[in-house]
Amino acid sequence: MNRPRCHVTAPSGWINDPLGVTWHRTPEGAAYELFVQHVPGATEWAPACTWGQLTSPDLVRWQWVGTALSPGDGEAGCWSGSVAVGDDGVPVIFYTSVRAGSLALGAINRAVGEPSWREWTADPEPVIPGPPPGLTHFRDPHVRREGSGWRMVVGGGRDDGRAGGRPIAVQYSSPDLRRWTLDGVLAEADGPGSVWECAQLVRVDGAWVLLVSVWDDGSPQHVAYAVGELDGDRFTPGPWRRFTATDAVYATTTFPDAAGRTCAISWVREPGAPGTEWAGVLSLPVVLGRDGDRLLLAPHPDVDGLRTAVLADTAPADGDVLGPFEPFLDVEVDLEAEPDGTARLAVGDLLTLDAGADGLVLKRPGRPDERLPASGRVRLLLDAELAEVFAAGDVAVVRVDPPTGPVTVSVQGVRRVTVHALSR
Repeated sequence: MNRPRCHVTAPSGWINDPLGVTWHRTPEGAAYELFVQHVPGATEWAPACTWGQLTSPDLVRWQWVGTALSPGDGEAGCWSGSVAVGDDGVPVIFYTSVRAGSLALGAINRAVGEPSWREWTADPEPVIPGPPPGLTHFRDPHVRREGSGWRMVVGGGRDDGRAGGRPIAVQYSSPDLRRWTLDGVLAEADGPGSVWECAQLVRVDGAWVLLVSVWDDGSPQHVAYAVGELDGDRFTPGPWRRFTATDAVYATTTFPDAAGRTCAISWVREPGAPGTEWAGVLSLPVVLGRDGDRLLLAPHPDVDGLRTAVLADTAPADGDVLGPFEPFLDVEVDLEAEPDGTARLAVGDLLTLDAGADGLVLKRPGRPDERLPASGRVRLLLDAELAEVFAAGDVAVVRVDPPTGPVTVSVQGVRRVTVHALSR
């Protein structure tokens, strides 16, 4: 894969899950910290994950800091988790500590940071040594503030006699980020999947939302969510929905931005690329909104800061071809077909968006079509081989063929198209 300019990658090695996105004040002002699952020196996933760390003044201009956590004595890997900032201002990482021979059943450990956020010291013993009885999978603690204390959600699965098992999320409480008490089952279901990874309970526009990464048949599948009711310690989900229009994203992590908006970043799944220096990429940040029991996803305002120039802003005639441009573009267009008509946007031979009565169809040579809701306003962000298409509160994240040079933008049946150059 050609390295993208605007999506997070590691200088070298493999990355997957984003973790612990946190805005905090510094002596120089303020900054975001972002952590990722990182396998140094490899372009394929391995159990010996570390926590890589990045920093940025916003949510798009990330700079690699280094390794925050590495496996300690007896640990096979430091797997996914989250970050909380205590009342004393001290940051604390909560992570899944796994041991060889028991990777599915992690312990929950913590590492305390220095005020600089650059030095981290893991506790000698886990704060939660293992799962409640009956669980077959247990990992990915997500900690949130609740009142004067804290809550932790941990995803997993349990054996209920069905093939594959039953997904579950359990919850703990703590007064001080040190002592944790099991509150019981937060939620469980007959699906989706057999295991819930990266389970997170968050508030979006006044409602509780349970977001999970669905594991089934021994592999990651997609991200799902349900808007529901929280009655004490128990969450009752409404209808389950897919988080995005395509299943390329996984291990989504939620966080509040500097303005207090509920936001998210995901891992964009891809196979390792033996022989290259790096593998793995993160999505662009999104802001979460809500329409009833449906989440609405929109590019975070910081994404606008990646625009470096207006390459075109025109009311085109059908068949107009704009460009050529470098394949790092932010395209906005009204794709709303007239009755019995077609509205189309094409970016070279990489992808085509066709708007019709049945919605928006995304086409790529040699790949299955993808669909999004019908919408007048569409935003397409192309970053080398990665495209994110936003429409009507949904997003399709897709791979495209490697651009071999500049690309053109052509349109049919649209009123206006604006093309920006992208660069970090």
